[in-house]
Amino acid sequence: MRKTIIAMGLLTAVIGLMMIFAPEAVVKTAVIILGVAGIVNGAYNIIYVRKAIDDKNFSRIIIIRGILGIITGLIAVILPLALAGAVWTAMVYMLAIYLLLSAALEVYGTLKLRSANVNTKMYVAEITVSIVLAFVLFIVPAQVGLILIRIIGIGACIAGIGLIIWERTNRTTVIYAEKIDD
Repeated sequence: MRKTIIAMGLLTAVIGLMMIFAPEAVVKTAVIILGVAGIVNGAYNIIYVRKAIDDKNFSRIIIIRGILGIITGLIAVILPLALAGAVWTAMVYMLAIYLLLSAALEVYGTLKLRSANVNTKMYVAEITVSIVLAFVLFIVPAQVGLILIRIIGIGACIAGIGLIIWERTNRTTVIYAEKIDD
């Protein structure tokens, strides 16, 4: 029995329960996590990605995208902690808009990278995730968004419990051999 699998199952189930019983807190936590991710992604773009190909327009777009990511991330982390109430809703919409703008800029950067024969699978995945997250963030503040979070929470609980049961029933059995003397 691998204890890390059971711990992951427990963690998934606990997060699922949080999504069911406190979806607003999950949204607030997600805003802060996305803010931190925006800061890290922006810094990574400025430090590494802009140097991927030698093109001034590419570098300029990636620097703009990086600065937007850092600024949006800082606002997403600091502002909701300093102010409460409607700021959370505004931050959710701001993050959604940032993700769409970021995806658009990333499309340009990906096309430039592709023309320079650089592998772009990771960037295409990032574009896709950004668009999906933006869509989710646009619907989260509405009542349907909270219902969606609760449904995902139920799925997470089922997945976590299933993971624990699967690990317990599929654990390896150790059989020790008997020593027979001749």
